[in-house]
Amino acid sequence: MLTISCDDQVNVAEEIARMMGEIDPAGKHVAFGNAPDALKYTKENLPDVAWLDIEMPGMSGLEFAMEIKKISPKTNIIFVTGHEKFAYQSMQLHASGFILKPATIEALRRELDNLRVPVKKRSTGLLRVQCFGNFEVFDKNDQAVNFKRSRSKELLAYMVDRRGAMCSAGELCGILFEDREEDSALKKQLRVFMSSLRDDLSKLGAGNILVKGWNAYGVDCSLMDCDYYDYLKGDSYAINSFLGEYMLQYSWAEMTLGELLMKPESF
Repeated sequence: MLTISCDDQVNVAEEIARMMGEIDPAGKHVAFGNAPDALKYTKENLPDVAWLDIEMPGMSGLEFAMEIKKISPKTNIIFVTGHEKFAYQSMQLHASGFILKPATIEALRRELDNLRVPVKKRSTGLLRVQCFGNFEVFDKNDQAVNFKRSRSKELLAYMVDRRGAMCSAGELCGILFEDREEDSALKKQLRVFMSSLRDDLSKLGAGNILVKGWNAYGVDCSLMDCDYYDYLKGDSYAINSFLGEYMLQYSWAEMTLGELLMKPESF
């Protein structure tokens, strides 16, 4: 998450940035002592959240917020002020939140849990994997990956569904070939599909995602960004992205879909 904090008392802005560092250590949190500098940064970086003091010399927080809404409509604006009298004005601007000074880490967490625009996690993995709706895989440039063989893509989908658990060759044959009795011919086909999958991923610089064991295969979940995994961690953006559809192409995914629909977060 990328956030900015702006207050003419720069130590206040820096304290918010420090608390954000505790809440979201993987994110970037920048403090400013005046609105013009913060506005310039906003134009170049489009932050996810802007924590703004209202009473500032030159350009007020309300004026700053109006400029943000023009250039970055998806930035969540949260006012941090010492006066309740500004609450109505902040509502007119459709701000995401309002905090009375002194800001506390509990207040920041509360506002982050109720953002007007949920923050999409910034990609850090080798690939981005989409499980909600149809199963799709995207490269570092967010382009959809075309797999040489559709069965290879299904293998990857199943191993993603298994969330890092190693899958035996027999289990994978059962998924790919359903009612056909497992034999050496099917195992040979499985090896062909797995080799093709490894080639596809290696071309993307993501070959390490595949994990090979003794007659078993899996994926390293830590090397990919996945909406399903984020959902299970309670990520608000992933929860809001789940509309009751999961890996629609594959009938075997219905069991996981049923489990997701039973979770209290669903819908």
